[in-house]
Amino acid sequence: MRYQIEQPSQEMGAALREIARVTRTSVIFDTRVVAGRTAKAVSGRLSGAEAIAAAVQGSGLESQVTPDGAVIVRPAPVPAAAPFAPTASGPALVRTRAVSPGEGVQASPEDESGTPGRAESSGEGRVEQFTRVEITGSRLRRIEADGPAPVNVYTAKDIEKSGQASLQRFLTNLSEVSASAGEGGFGRALAQGTVQLRGLPLGSTLVLVNGRKVEAVGSSTGSVFNLNLIPLAAIERVEVVPSGSSAVYGGDALAGVVNIILKKSMNGPSLAARLGTGRGLGDGSLSVATGGHNDKGSYLLMGSFSRSTPLNTIDRELFKNNDFRSIGGNDERQPYCSPGNVTSLSGNLPGLNSSFAAVPQLGPTQVPKVADFQATAGTRNLCNLYATGGGSALIHGDQTLALHTLAEYRLAGTWSVFGEVMFAKDRAEAPGRGVTMSNITVPASNLFNPFGVDVKLTAALTDESERQNLVRRSRFTRVLAGVKGEVAADWDAELTMSTSSDHGHSVDRHDNVDPAALATALASTDPATAFNPFTSGKAANDAVLRNILIDTVRFDRGRKDQVAGIVRGSLGQLWAGPVDVVIGAEAARDWYDMNVIGQTDVHGSRSSSAAYGEVRAPLFSAHEEGRPAWSLAALTLAARHDHYSDFGSANTFQGGLELRPTRNLLIRGSAASSFKPPTLLQTNVKDNSFDASQFGLVDPARNGEALSSGTVTRATNKALAPEHGQARGIGAVWEPEGGLGTRLSATYWQLRIRSMIAVLSPQAALNYESTFPSFVTRGPSVNGLPGVVTNIKQAEVNFGRLDTAGTDVDIAYAWRTSVGRVTAAAGATHVNEYKVQLAPGAAVVDRLGRRFSDFWAPRWKGRLSAGIDERSWALGLTSRYLGTYKDQGTSERRLGNYWMHDLAGSLNLKLLWPTMFTGFSASTFGMSITNVTNRLPQYVPGPPNFDVTQADWRGRYGSVRLTLDW
Repeated sequence: MRYQIEQPSQEMGAALREIARVTRTSVIFDTRVVAGRTAKAVSGRLSGAEAIAAAVQGSGLESQVTPDGAVIVRPAPVPAAAPFAPTASGPALVRTRAVSPGEGVQASPEDESGTPGRAESSGEGRVEQFTRVEITGSRLRRIEADGPAPVNVYTAKDIEKSGQASLQRFLTNLSEVSASAGEGGFGRALAQGTVQLRGLPLGSTLVLVNGRKVEAVGSSTGSVFNLNLIPLAAIERVEVVPSGSSAVYGGDALAGVVNIILKKSMNGPSLAARLGTGRGLGDGSLSVATGGHNDKGSYLLMGSFSRSTPLNTIDRELFKNNDFRSIGGNDERQPYCSPGNVTSLSGNLPGLNSSFAAVPQLGPTQVPKVADFQATAGTRNLCNLYATGGGSALIHGDQTLALHTLAEYRLAGTWSVFGEVMFAKDRAEAPGRGVTMSNITVPASNLFNPFGVDVKLTAALTDESERQNLVRRSRFTRVLAGVKGEVAADWDAELTMSTSSDHGHSVDRHDNVDPAALATALASTDPATAFNPFTSGKAANDAVLRNILIDTVRFDRGRKDQVAGIVRGSLGQLWAGPVDVVIGAEAARDWYDMNVIGQTDVHGSRSSSAAYGEVRAPLFSAHEEGRPAWSLAALTLAARHDHYSDFGSANTFQGGLELRPTRNLLIRGSAASSFKPPTLLQTNVKDNSFDASQFGLVDPARNGEALSSGTVTRATNKALAPEHGQARGIGAVWEPEGGLGTRLSATYWQLRIRSMIAVLSPQAALNYESTFPSFVTRGPSVNGLPGVVTNIKQAEVNFGRLDTAGTDVDIAYAWRTSVGRVTAAAGATHVNEYKVQLAPGAAVVDRLGRRFSDFWAPRWKGRLSAGIDERSWALGLTSRYLGTYKDQGTSERRLGNYWMHDLAGSLNLKLLWPTMFTGFSASTFGMSITNVTNRLPQYVPGPPNFDVTQADWRGRYGSVRLTLDW
């Protein structure tokens, strides 16, 4: 695989380390030999071996490639025949040959960041080796990043160039992410960062941090990890596997894997600052970090703070007036206004010629009179409920303080100990809409009722009378410790122990109204305790409002303890190369607690264990004189067994085939099974019974008889099993040699999910009693008819199915001009199938190109990009496309079919003004504008009047960033 490399001329050792880090190539060199030598500048789309050969050119060194792909840098031999000897400016050698044991010392594996210790000052040299790294999608360590299944890698620089303020926003705009859970109060994750690969249901994408599982946080009811807890400044890269991978990583990977790789090392202090702004909102972040390394180990310490302001419906024109008839929609205004509307219980309102009237706008202390209603009789105040009070949150405000630290210490020989600590404290909030009073009875005795009889009133309270809003505080901690090293020749092992926990506390202020307290205040004849529903000011004093308005308070707590061990190595040499193998085991314990004060509490826990293995065997190889060998064909197989204490076991498998008919062409195919265990909330439902007559149920077994007795019990289904998936893919990657960045790839993928979990409705349980016999309890049979229903269980069941398939295509090209390096790229995902069946007897629903509120996929999603990089400055344009799709239901309204354009630029301050930045090793200033044309979400009928799964209400949004490294 080739990588885009832009590396200035620098000290040889530093250059080799950086190439090893970027290309993930195993590089071996003696620090004494490379000391004092200068590497040439390297620029272009190159493999690791090609980049190293270019760097050592003319330095008196040569690079040699071993049969397994490692690169050794050593002094170039003095040629015996002068006529054919390379000159000092001639090309360095790139050879393929075996290396004898005496030609290098097998040093301990370095960390994946490729930043080993500095050269020792003593006369003794030290051989440094950069070993293969683990690529998401496989636990085997590889040199080639392209394997049997696609892995899309996005670097920290890619995230910066996007201009997006959070990891969630960056991921949402990727082609492989068809839909999202949305943001703000209308989203399904309530101010938590989530990702839905392929537009599959929330929770179907497994999130890893540094290749290891993290807990699904409690504030998401234990279903997803909150991506907003990870500061952008701590991210080195994000690797996305857009296909099921449970045989490698275990449960929750039905749709694929998002692996967040955090920074692992740096040389000295670093500061990064960012400011962003748009109409009605803004955000900023600041991070300070320091790190270092020597021959005994390395460390990194980073602290960050970020803050963003909320964006509410009152800040956008679409929500000012919900009458959409002028744009082909409906009049969706509602009577929940400030002031509201009054209606008689019977006949006309006293003194008026109508049974209803809009409450007139009166002064805050003015007592209404019947005469005040003469002009409004027969009319209604109509408005947008979601724009009352402070409006509803389109984007929650967020404030996060985070600490990220890690260290590694080398023990004797090849062994080292390492640890990671992550701590994040997050607060999300946003002003909310006005509290609604729906059809309340205002008695004749009410001090402010001018009609002298009981009347009905519908209104929304003003800001002065308090409004709804959400405040959620979260605290997340993750601690990991481990030891790793070589256990034998070509074998290494790693043992880790980790614990992660989160504590959440959320308050939905004024989420409910106490009807008894409201009735008392409405009937009060004491001005100090009375409630005025007719005012457009404050309806009562604070003490009265506190008694009427009820907060919903929720506490969440989650925890995951885990121990894992893994051994990697080579089983031996086949005719085509070494057989690499991985064997591993894991054991974990999960807890989840939720307590909604005065309503419900859930307490659940489970233990789990797993054993897995993976092997890669080269089948055929090819050789060229003077060049590295390459694998013509290779087979990868993986298997995993998971056992859970609450539902049993799951076995998953994965296989892949790589064919490389030429050095530059990879044809690949893969097949995998996956599973998603039920969440702890789904397996620990608290029993709660209701009167069955309230549900309007009929019993088909008794000739459609309406149920007038019995109960419906919300309960746990003890037989609930995991969801299961199958993933298949076939594709090709072509990268011609010598190109600065030419790459063409195409992959056809297919995902099948079975036994999807959903709550079975009471009526469905009756209709399909033979399918779910344990869900219906009956009395004795009477006159040949089944007995009367006494109880129906309402619980989660495994029944649903989902089938989706599509094609990913990516094209990239780069060339060198007199101005700088120019790049052009295009990528798109075309989905050709998305069918869902969720309930027994229900029709299979085609969700392809049809809007739904939870999971679906547009037919097309893609992007075009172009840029120029002159080293001291860079400028790029990215255009994002969302294809045409239809509105929900049977609507023929067409949505989508639009482009959004983003601009990004950067200045290398160190290169432009070196004398001003002499104290810094690097300094960069960046700028970006996302959504240059200020495209806002399209109108759709029905609240909230926009497509939550695709919307971004920020509009045109600009940001600047400054990075300083000492």
